[in-house]
Amino acid sequence: MMRKAFLTICLVLSVASMLPAAETQGLIADWNCADSMVKNGRQKTLKDNRSCSLMHDYKRAAYGLITDDKKIYKLDDPNNEHILQLLEGTPDKDNLKVVVTGDIEDGTIKVVNISML
Repeated sequence: MMRKAFLTICLVLSVASMLPAAETQGLIADWNCADSMVKNGRQKTLKDNRSCSLMHDYKRAAYGLITDDKKIYKLDDPNNEHILQLLEGTPDKDNLKVVVTGDIEDGTIKVVNISML
């Protein structure tokens, strides 16, 4: 009986690990400004708090993803490697729309891949 339960648990875990990571679309923002952008609007936040703009200094400690339906996810991207690569070559850094692939857990996306829309 115990062996059967153990095998069932192993099967469920192996199937769960084979599920593809979620794809989420949205706009890249400084994590510290993302909440204000959703509450007050991006343009107002950028106007009122110039430090939220990624145009002149896009290297930040953490980034967020704001979806079209106003959900905010923190992006867990070790050393911000994926995000910085995209921002470096983007002329309009404050309007960078992306697709992020990764597992979502507790409001954080563990970034596997990120690409421009």
